[in-house]
Amino acid sequence: MRWIPLLVCLVAFPVYGQKSAGQKSPELPRIASENDIHNLIVDGKPFLMLGAQLWNSSAWPFITDQFWSQFRSLNANTLEAPIYWQNIEPQPGQFNFKELDDLVKHAQQENIKLVLLWFASWKNGTSSYAPAWLLEDPAKYARMNNANGDELLILSPVSASNRDADKRAFAEVMKRVKSLDPGGKTVIMMQVQNEAGSLGTNRDYSPAANKLFEGEVPGSLVKALNKPGGTWEKVFGSDAPEAFNAWHFATYINDVAKAGKEVHNLPMFANCWTRENSFHRPGEYPSGGPTSNMLDLWKVAGPDLAFLAPDLYFGNPNVFNESCELYKRKDNLLMIPETGNGVAFSRFHFYAIGNHRTKGVAVYGVDPFHADPNDKRNFARLDERFDDIAANYALLSKASQQIITLQDQDKLKAVGEEQGLIEQLVHFDGYDILFEYGFPRYKEKGRQSGRALVGQLSANEFLLIGFDSRFRFRPAYGSGYSHAELITVEEGYFDAQNTWVRQRFWNGDEVYHSTLRPQGTILKVRLRPVKAADNGKVRANFEQN
Repeated sequence: MRWIPLLVCLVAFPVYGQKSAGQKSPELPRIASENDIHNLIVDGKPFLMLGAQLWNSSAWPFITDQFWSQFRSLNANTLEAPIYWQNIEPQPGQFNFKELDDLVKHAQQENIKLVLLWFASWKNGTSSYAPAWLLEDPAKYARMNNANGDELLILSPVSASNRDADKRAFAEVMKRVKSLDPGGKTVIMMQVQNEAGSLGTNRDYSPAANKLFEGEVPGSLVKALNKPGGTWEKVFGSDAPEAFNAWHFATYINDVAKAGKEVHNLPMFANCWTRENSFHRPGEYPSGGPTSNMLDLWKVAGPDLAFLAPDLYFGNPNVFNESCELYKRKDNLLMIPETGNGVAFSRFHFYAIGNHRTKGVAVYGVDPFHADPNDKRNFARLDERFDDIAANYALLSKASQQIITLQDQDKLKAVGEEQGLIEQLVHFDGYDILFEYGFPRYKEKGRQSGRALVGQLSANEFLLIGFDSRFRFRPAYGSGYSHAELITVEEGYFDAQNTWVRQRFWNGDEVYHSTLRPQGTILKVRLRPVKAADNGKVRANFEQN
């Protein structure tokens, strides 16, 4: 009889966050887009994700039970945590949600948001997180082949059996998530697979895939891309293997996402191992993933995916910024679910937020319980490599709603201290702002920690958020004004209602030095532009604005 284990399951795993009878259902998290501006809406308002991702094999209670105090010290508002198909469906049709339940319960207790990462058919270009029963039956659950005909540890994206099994499992996951968190107060998004694609081959060369490759490109794709019809080689030329792979990976992942959304309609997205490194050759990065050269194709194949997201580990600021621009599209919200750590990425996070309108960043590998036998860290505290990210998050969380408003108004910019860069000039309506680096003088030599966001609140009022940099204002060249008076400089923060809370005025030495402090500073600066001979019109202009 089946009712007995079902009853035991319901008793063993209580449902968290159920609403009472007659209570209005809360608004689920969603992506809102208007006039090419995109926002992640959480709890009914725009949300800036300040996130951290666990190491791949760390979403287990014996690890996370030791982790929560460290996570709090990071000042993040969101945890990205993998959930594993091989653990959730250990036998066909039999599901284990013990670890998922524990994860959601603790996130609710910690009052943080969760993004769940579905490690299933593909993870980093292979299929090592699929269940053993599936991997051990390649006759039914087909594998990819390389051009030599060798079978690979990569599930074939053209296999209906693979796709249907993943869809069924993911739908069960979403049923469980909905029962644990029906209003989306904790679990706010789902990443479907992880860095999908195929390492070691540019496409699937299995017999079934070869037959499809020799056929016609789907009419919906050639029409959307405004290309003539024909075979994959005719339509895409030398890019045909990667395009073929991308179409099948994208349609497969979209079908899995759609199955989940039909159960619980959270935003679903796919992330990407980017191609902008090494020789840019498919197969050396996971071929068929949502790489920058395949974004148009993925947008056609994946309508149920809310956005496509790059994982960015580039230490070069130019490549980092270029990658952000590739994914900041009119049809795509920019979200960066994985980045490196350290002071460089603390600057890069500012660039992504201030110059590229990202609605979220996350640093990877925040827990210290991974498999490195040479790890000598003190497990009682957050690793020092995350100190600058933690400082970022503490400061940005005090102005996140205002930051989003300035992003959407295109009135926010970021600056940062890079090698050989001692000063940086940014232009706004009516004013130029010069940032100078190397402050404070006592900081570690060669440590590029200067970084700031600057937003224009009104004609003569600015918001500065940052670290270790000096600033000077001057009216725009040609404006007729010779200099700008600092009328008021207020230090403070924005509260939960996005209301400015002044903590103190700056005057005297503080204004003279005009330095954003090492621990982070938020300033509201009010200016008065001045002509060499003030004829009264200047003051009238200031008072009007």
